[in-house]
Amino acid sequence: MEQNTRIKKDEIPFNKLEKVGVKKDFVNHMDENELRDFLNGFRSQKLYTINATVNDQQMRIPAKLRLKKEEDGTVNVKVHPIQRLQIPEEYMGHKFTQEERNRLLAERNLGKTIELTGRDGKKDKYYLALDPKTNELVPLRTKHITVPEKIKGVTLSAEQKQKLAKGEKVYLDKMTGRNGKKFGAALQVDAANRTINFSGFKQEKELDQKQTKGKGAKQKVN
Repeated sequence: MEQNTRIKKDEIPFNKLEKVGVKKDFVNHMDENELRDFLNGFRSQKLYTINATVNDQQMRIPAKLRLKKEEDGTVNVKVHPIQRLQIPEEYMGHKFTQEERNRLLAERNLGKTIELTGRDGKKDKYYLALDPKTNELVPLRTKHITVPEKIKGVTLSAEQKQKLAKGEKVYLDKMTGRNGKKFGAALQVDAANRTINFSGFKQEKELDQKQTKGKGAKQKVN
């Protein structure tokens, strides 16, 4: 796993982490996917309590952690504390419309891809969402997400795959859960967690009831 990540496990600057109050064994509590993302420079999934100076006072605050490999090869620790929820007028070269600001505040997901300018000055397509734990805007290059052919046993149509790839929300039913039961849900790329997120779950019984009511309503009209 380490050979496929930007940073190797033995390159983690544990001395720097200990300075901010994080114990060395914290990586042992990460699952394989979380550790891989962490070694690739993404934010940690969990919040860690760190040392911080706030208004000249030493405090312990919750924050996400991220590793960054500098040009000279050194690895530094970046902290992402909880922020006040607000959307800036401009972010990475993109000026938000009022509609985009409202959507981010209401849904915490922009719901589409946009062109952003990275620190290297290069423009690329990104997904954008608010981190559910820190309220921080999180950009994710579209190349980091691959929409699969199937999700929970259901084959996606070309249109559904295209919509998901664009960051739009897609509803999918007849999916199979771990318990073997069928369910439906809204799917959307989540930049903050670097995955396809499920929301608005409906169990098969609820789906069947809705379909039955729909058929009954049609019969009455006819």
